[in-house]
Amino acid sequence: MRKMKITLITLLFLLISVSLLADEPTIKEKMDMAGKDWENFKFEFYISPVVVADVGIGLSQRLKLKNVYQEGTLILHADLIPHVFFTTETKDFYKINLWGAKFKSAYFTKADYSGFNWFFNVGFEAIYIDLPLDPGGNSGISDPDWLVFPDLAIGCGYSWKLNNGHYFRLSADAGLKILISNIYISYVW
Repeated sequence: MRKMKITLITLLFLLISVSLLADEPTIKEKMDMAGKDWENFKFEFYISPVVVADVGIGLSQRLKLKNVYQEGTLILHADLIPHVFFTTETKDFYKINLWGAKFKSAYFTKADYSGFNWFFNVGFEAIYIDLPLDPGGNSGISDPDWLVFPDLAIGCGYSWKLNNGHYFRLSADAGLKILISNIYISYVW
């Protein structure tokens, strides 16, 4: 119980510190940003092949803050990779066992959104747990269910600007989520 309290206090301190460093825009800057057209929006596709093999698609919006350039992305993700090694039944081949939604707020020092960046994620992840364990006998009854976890993480990465104005990015994050950390390879257009 004591470790849980220390973890929650540490997490609260971390989130407050990140929000103070975020350099929030003024109301006028927010109103000016609301009047912008679609040129300020980008799409992001990522694949995470290492820790949890999942893919995600997101819609990003950019804005200039006082000292940094911010990119906010709303991302939907799922493990859409076929379960080739885990199932022999055709109906389970494309079954989704993990999905989620998160908001990623990335901060860059360069106006062209290239180079080193840091970010934080806020969202949730749901995982389908179906463990066919039967410790008491041979009834074979399992109670599969979806469990929801928070997705609160901080991370850093590097962004390469391509000749066509698109970006290739490599990043990693760690925090309070189903698995502690993950690595992402993304393409932004």
